[in-house]
Order: sequence, then C-alpha cells, then structure tokens
Amino acid sequence: MKTIAIICDCDNTLAPDTTSLLLEKNEINLDSFWKDISHQVEMGWDPPIAWMTAIANLIQEGKIAQDTNAKLAEFGKSVTPFPGATDFITQINGTLTKEHDVTVEGYVVSCGIESLMKGTVLAESFTDIFGSSFYEKDGIIAGVKSSITFTEKTKFIFAINKGISDIREEPYKVNKFVEKEKRSIPFENMIYLGDGASDIPCFSMIKNLGGHCIGIDIDSKWHKDFQLELRKREMSAFKPDYREGSELRKELDSILQTI
Repeated sequence: MKTIAIICDCDNTLAPDTTSLLLEKNEINLDSFWKDISHQVEMGWDPPIAWMTAIANLIQEGKIAQDTNAKLAEFGKSVTPFPGATDFITQINGTLTKEHDVTVEGYVVSCGIESLMKGTVLAESFTDIFGSSFYEKDGIIAGVKSSITFTEKTKFIFAINKGISDIREEPYKVNKFVEKEKRSIPFENMIYLGDGASDIPCFSMIKNLGGHCIGIDIDSKWHKDFQLELRKREMSAFKPDYREGSELRKELDSILQTI
C-alpha cells in the first residue's frame, strides 16, 4: 500500500494562531506582546525562543492561568480549527484507501506549543503533532524545553521520510543513513501546507526533492512578505477552507491524484 503524508503547519494554517488565543484568554495585550518580541528578534533572539520564553515568564509571574502542560492541553480543547480542518484527513483517507489502496497520514509540524496543539480536536485525525515544548519544575512551567525554528522544521520532515517515530526521545536518529528505496514516505509522496515565513525552508526542500507544496492565504499584514515569497516561487495560495468542494480541497485532490 502506498502512503502519502500531508504535513501542515498549525497556526494560521489549520486554526487561528493558538498562541495569540492563549494570550487573549489571559487578557494579555497582543500588540504589546508581539511588539516586544519583535524588538527581541531585532536584538538577535530566535523568534520561537523569544516568544516562548516570554510566555514562560508570564506563567512564572502568575499572569497566565494555564501554567502546566496539562492545562495547556485542556485549553487546546477550546480552539476551533478552520472549516473542514478537523476531519479532512479522515475523509481523504476513506476515499483513497477504498479506491486506490492508498493511505494518508497527517502530520503537524509547527513552531507552536505542542501540548496545546495536542489538546485540540486536530489530534484525533493527525498521526502526530510536532511542536515546541515547555518543561515543568515544582508543578509549574519553568522554561523552554525545545523550540522548532524555521530550519528545525525540516528535521521532522526527514523523520517522517525515514519513518522515525521516536524523534523526540532520540533526535540523533534523524541523521541515520537510510537507503532511498527503504524510506517510509518518499518526498515525492509528501504535500506540505503552510502560511508563513517559517514554512519557507520546508517549501524549498520538499519541492526540490519532488514533493508538493500549498500556500495558505491569511489576510494579515504579517503575511504580506510571505505572499511575495510565494509569487517568487510560482506557488498559489488558498484560503484555509478544508471542506469538500473548496478551492483548497480541489487543489489537494488534484495533487493526490497526481501522486
């Protein structure tokens, strides 16, 4: 049976920005928060480490109620994904398995908070969700355990390609040589969906290795530069509507038929 991987960013691709939703829930001013993060980035901070450290500090100060990974996962239950995002993997799987002896695995590879994303309804249909994480000390989140930066995302793409399921526990496994014909999911059987600058390395790598990429179009001032990058790469972008009959689903179905 042939296996196809649909790999997605999460925030602003499958659902509204989950980090901003968390901040809003705790009445943290978004403009002020993200402005401070921009200043830190200008001083040399890596973006995901900057905002995750800021959130950990807010938790330590008692300004964010979701102060454990379990509470972040519980908050994730309140996140409403974009239309059709919850079950499009399941729908596609049902059709392809029956008609073409093909199975589809869905993966999330995101800079977002892993425990929060795993608490969302998306976890019910995706094979795995990879994100950044916090560590706890004395029963409360104390700092950043891991962060997924721009090129760090490609590490997880290679793990999916090679069939490495325990990449978190044994990260060095991703460097293991695996002959192309023995890899679990060839790059040409991958479809990557993303909405922002952090997705560009994955777009470039997967496309250059024979895979397929789809841009997600979010109407935001933060995404103008991203849309320009898509045009340079001759890529189309679609509104995040995953329901059958939508333009995005038509594009997905066309690529799936090609594979």
